Order: sequence, then C-alpha cells, then structure tokens
Amino acid sequence: MSRLDATLLAVLGCPDCHGPLAQREVASGTELCCEPCLAAWPVEEGVPQLLPESRRPRGMVAPG
Repeated sequence: MSRLDATLLAVLGCPDCHGPLAQREVASGTELCCEPCLAAWPVEEGVPQLLPESRRPRGMVAPG
C-alpha cells in the first residue's frame, strides 16, 4: 500500500479533465481515480504515474 501525503493529494488533479483525484486500493495496488471522467493512474513506490500511457479505466487491473 502506497499512501500519498494528504497535502500532495490535495494539489494533484486529473490530467484529462482537471477534476479532483481520490486514492484507492485495488487488486494491482494503489491508484489515483478521477470520478468525473472515470480514469485512473497507478501509484508506484509512492509516486503517482500521471502520464498518458499510464492512464487506464478506473478499477482495471494493470498488465504485467
């Protein structure tokens, strides 16, 4: 589990729609989710992977 600092989470926004991101635990680990556009990005070793190629539908299991 990679819990992000609350201050960091408060300033991060969705790269697609600029909506707020929420942290949640899924089978593949931690992800940041955008409720408005239903997108998610993984958090790897405590670092949010907010790159376009890391975007996936919310709750989808990461390949690998």
